[in-house]
Amino acid sequence: MNEPDATAEVRRSWDSVAGAWAEHRERVFEGFRHVSEWLVTQVDPQPGDRVLDVAAGPGETGFLAAARVGASGRVLSTDLAPGMVEAARVGAIARDLDNVECRVMDAQQMDLPDRSVDAAISRLGFMLMPDPAQAFGEVRRVLRPEGKLAYAVIGTPDSNAWMGLIMMAFVSRGHAPGGGDPFGPGGPFSLASADRNIELLKASGFTNIDVHDLTGAFAFADVDDHWDFQLALAGPVADIAASVSVEELADVKQALTAAMEPHKVGDRYELPSHLLGLVAS
Repeated sequence: MNEPDATAEVRRSWDSVAGAWAEHRERVFEGFRHVSEWLVTQVDPQPGDRVLDVAAGPGETGFLAAARVGASGRVLSTDLAPGMVEAARVGAIARDLDNVECRVMDAQQMDLPDRSVDAAISRLGFMLMPDPAQAFGEVRRVLRPEGKLAYAVIGTPDSNAWMGLIMMAFVSRGHAPGGGDPFGPGGPFSLASADRNIELLKASGFTNIDVHDLTGAFAFADVDDHWDFQLALAGPVADIAASVSVEELADVKQALTAAMEPHKVGDRYELPSHLLGLVAS
């Protein structure tokens, strides 16, 4: 699959689950609140600043920045999937955020002038892009010289049971997202290595790169809760599930049940998350 086709597939996949992201936006945000708050703190937006939220999904991380830039500032909430952008727009209106603009935009080809934003943030976006190097280059282009980029990506599967368990249950049975490699370009674990991120950032002209470990956990009532949550919200997982038989799905779910058992705490499951947080200027 060439790059334009891969990008179109990413758009289709995440657009198909945008409604579910809007429905579950509070649960997702609470699960990653510490990450969103960390990202905004790292770029430290000031009143009047213009902040770019890349692959913003329903927009909650950017909404935190909107409170800091004030009426004289602007948050540009962008996503490749039109449905995600609409979800962000609805969220901004519900919060009376007049300083948030929501726009469909491919991070690999930004329709923005050079040096037009003061800061850029992204929560769990860059690893899903077919060409993250191009996206980093675009961010570097639109950032003002003193601007900062802060973003978070998923770490290794063994430290991310919240999504790694179900993903690897499918992969172990020969069902990879999009028929590809979850560690390859656009895969959820494609930027799980700190060294790979640093390599791409340096090649794009960034310096003063810092890497941080952002740990947390997602709580699920039971296996069904986790299964339904992932199939509703994770575009690549939903695509896999739609492509296999009922019998195969049952086998995958049985494997997931066994894999989740070590994470049972009392009457629920607590599945760890480990994200890499990077700051570059």
